[in-house]
Order: sequence, then C-alpha cells, then structure tokens
Amino acid sequence: MIKERVFFTNQLKGQGFSCEKFLNCKFSFQEIKFTNFVDCIFINCDFSNAMLNASSFDESRFEDCKLSWINFKNASIEKCTFEKTLLEGCSFEKQSFKGVKFSESNLSSSYFLSCDLRGVEIVSCDLSKAVFDHSKLNNTNFSGSNISGVAFQDCKLGKTKIDLNGCINYAQSKGFILSEL
Repeated sequence: MIKERVFFTNQLKGQGFSCEKFLNCKFSFQEIKFTNFVDCIFINCDFSNAMLNASSFDESRFEDCKLSWINFKNASIEKCTFEKTLLEGCSFEKQSFKGVKFSESNLSSSYFLSCDLRGVEIVSCDLSKAVFDHSKLNNTNFSGSNISGVAFQDCKLGKTKIDLNGCINYAQSKGFILSEL
C-alpha cells in the first residue's frame, strides 16, 4: 500500500502499477505520461488538473477521489469504478467506457464527445450541465442521477434509463412546466 505520497511528474512517466492500493495520495497538476494502472484501488486521492498522456486505467477503483478538470482525451479507461468521486469539468473524447461504473459521483459540467457509453451505469450522480455530444447512450442507466441542464446533442438514446424524478428535473431545466390533469 502506498499512503500519503505526493507524486511528481518524473515519478509518473513510463511507470506500471499493478494491484496497488493508493491511500490519500496526491497526483494533482502533474503530467502522467506512458503510465498504466491495472487493478489498482485509489482511496481519497487527488488527481485534479493532472495531465494524462498515453496513460491507462484498467480494472481500477476510485473511492472518494478528486479527478476534476482533467482532459481524458489521451487516456484509456476500461472496467473502472468511480464511487463518490469528484469528476467536475472533465473532458472525455472518443472513450469507450467499456465496463465502467459511476456511482454517487459528481460529473457536473463534464463534456463527452463521441464517447461510447452503451450499458454504462451512471447511478445517483450529479450530471448537471454536462454535455453529451455525438455519443452512444443506448442502455445507459442514469437512475437516480441529476440530469438537469444536461445537453444531449446528436446522441443515440435507445433504451436509456432514467427515473421519474430525473425525467421531471430534466424537463423543468429545459423550460417545461409540469401541469396537473
């Protein structure tokens, strides 16, 4: 286990971490280049404003972490779980999100461009003001999530799941008024 460590750019280039547990570690404002994290657990770690370049996260778990304002364009995320994690203002481009789950996390103001989120669980999350642009959302589960102010631009939405409160909040954020019959 790696505890309470502050990582610097030179320690995060060309590294491979496997089956490692990170507790209260700080990666923020560092460049993470050619680095792979496989089957790792991150608890209360801060990646805010990190620069990801040709790096990957596979089968890893993030709990109570901060990953805000990260551009994931040059990174790979597969089979990861994000629980109670702050991902505000992140940019995701051409991500496949295969086997990824988000639970009780904040993805507000995040941008998803040409992403494949088919079958992804985004449950009980804050997605307010997020933008999904040209993304595949078939069978995506948004149950319990706040989708007020979300923009779905040219997305495929077949069998996308939202609960009744999510539907009402979304409609109200777009200017609809709920009327009584």
